Amino acid sequence: MTAATAPATPASPPAAPVAAPTLKLGAVANPAPSAPATGEAATSAPKVDRNAVMTAMKPIQTILGTWEGKTQKNVGDFKGLDQPTWVWDHKTDRDQPALVMKSDKNRYFREARLTYVPGEDKFQLTTTDADGHKRVFEGTFTNPVEEYIGDDNRPQKKFKIELTELTPMSVRDQWQVVLNQQDNNRYLFELAEKKGMRFLRFDTLANQRSGTSFALNDSDYKERTCVISGGLGTTPVTFNGKTYYVCCSGCKAAFDDEPARWVAEFEAKQKMKGTP
Repeated sequence: MTAATAPATPASPPAAPVAAPTLKLGAVANPAPSAPATGEAATSAPKVDRNAVMTAMKPIQTILGTWEGKTQKNVGDFKGLDQPTWVWDHKTDRDQPALVMKSDKNRYFREARLTYVPGEDKFQLTTTDADGHKRVFEGTFTNPVEEYIGDDNRPQKKFKIELTELTPMSVRDQWQVVLNQQDNNRYLFELAEKKGMRFLRFDTLANQRSGTSFALNDSDYKERTCVISGGLGTTPVTFNGKTYYVCCSGCKAAFDDEPARWVAEFEAKQKMKGTP
């Protein structure tokens, strides 16, 4: 009797080939990101280096103060006039200080906020017009800061920063702003609009300082150095019976909120510089 033949066991499918890891010279592969812990935000903005912001902003703080401004184009039969004032803002975001301009009559900008983005190595300008419409610009120097002795035998400073609007409401309404500091007492806002492939200037806001100009060299400040910005202090403030100086109303507001912190930072910097 012939023995029954056992049914053949089906062969297992061949295993899928394992992809060899891709290696890059000089690079280490990053592990897959782990899921955030319960209650932890999915993303967190990196902390801004405040000292880097202040280092970049200090050379351009010549614009601090009150100015007499006028447009190049006539508004009716006359030039548009305004009186912009620039101050430091250390309170809105302490790690992202900014120079802030406000004007009740500026034809284009009722407020402008200028700061520096360390990760992108660019300046950022946010403007708000009379209707509350905001524009955000970014850019850098086209003419770096130059210090020189003027005709009055005083230190002067000039520079140009070109800033282009990032996300215009319309492709036909993209602006560009050039902050053109001509000396301690004069600066221009040169406004251009994109036409085709180029930006064409449509107006210039010329500003002349009200009052006297600021000194520019640290050696000129001496005990009148602003405890917050490092610029020329114009207003005395006191803490623990000692007099310090701040350069504008914005720095005074920040000092009044946290005098101990600002004095500690200032005195630490003075020790590093070897200033008694």
